[in-house]
Amino acid sequence: MTLYFKQCHLVKRTSPTTKIEVTSWIPEKYAQLNSYVKLKQHDGSFVDGWQVMSVSSARLQENHLPDTHAMIKGHKRATGDALPKRS
Repeated sequence: MTLYFKQCHLVKRTSPTTKIEVTSWIPEKYAQLNSYVKLKQHDGSFVDGWQVMSVSSARLQENHLPDTHAMIKGHKRATGDALPKRS
């Protein structure tokens, strides 16, 4: 079975006046407008309470998802941000 992902805009309220917003690729079956999802963190734990605010019409197979970690590392090398800072 092929697993598809959709890009979604997600919001988590941390207080009545504060919110965190992210864009993330989540499994298609969870990409339902106004539903709440858990996001997996780098350490493997999950954080609950993210509301799906918008869902892209595009979908990607899991093996075609962008590798954002590699993209960030490449950007840092290309711009010199990966070099040691001078004192």
